[in-house]
This record gives sequence, structure tokens and C-alpha cells, in this order.
Amino acid sequence: MKISSISKLFCALALTLSLASFTTDKKKNREEKTAANAVAFDAALYKINDTNKVKLSVNKSAGDNLRIILKDKSGKVYYNEMFSENDAKYRRVFDLDEVGDGVYYFEVINNKQKLVKQVEIESTSEKLISLR
Repeated sequence: MKISSISKLFCALALTLSLASFTTDKKKNREEKTAANAVAFDAALYKINDTNKVKLSVNKSAGDNLRIILKDKSGKVYYNEMFSENDAKYRRVFDLDEVGDGVYYFEVINNKQKLVKQVEIESTSEKLISLR
């Protein structure tokens, strides 16, 4: 009788532990999927010293499509590129000598997310570029 009770108790304990491990695995998978969706991409804009050039650096998930658009305040598009390579990094230097004074916007679009970086150009004896 004691052996039967002990074996039933052992089976119940083993079943409880196995169900608990399945529940923990499901929660872990949901958390990993949520974290992967939250971190889609990041972009930064850098001025190159003593020039009218800026460098756009974007870190994205490998295989994701990326669209880069340079617009002025009125919405006129000066540059439009679709980047769909498997690289996780996008690096490009933009020469802003040819555009006039004003405020320009780099729109970085990855799937359904969009980042906007602002560049302000003012002429003095040299052009001054302000990043925001």
C-alpha cells in the first residue's frame, strides 16, 4: 500500500513539474518576440568637420527594407533611396553643398516605423550645418 501511494505521489509531482516548465517556456517565447519587435532600428546623423557633408548611420535588423528620403520644409524630395540588402548597417555620406539655406529632414522608414532627423543649413562665409 505504501509503495502505491508513493508512486502516485511521485507521478503527480512529475506531472506538475512538467506542466510548469511548459508554461515557463511559453512566457519566455512571448517575451523574446515582444523584445524583438520593440527594437527595430536606430539612426544617427553626424556632421563631417570642415565640410558641408553629413553622414547618416542606421542600424537595422538584417534583411529588413529601409527607405531614406531627404526633404525640405515644403516637402520637395531631394533624395529617395530604397535599401534592401541583408546588411544590418546602412552608412551614407550626403553632400549638402548643392542645396540652399533652410531646414531639411531625413526620413528613415523601416517597415511601419519612421524616424525623422532634422538638418538646418545657414550660409555665412561658410555654410553652417545644425543637426537636431
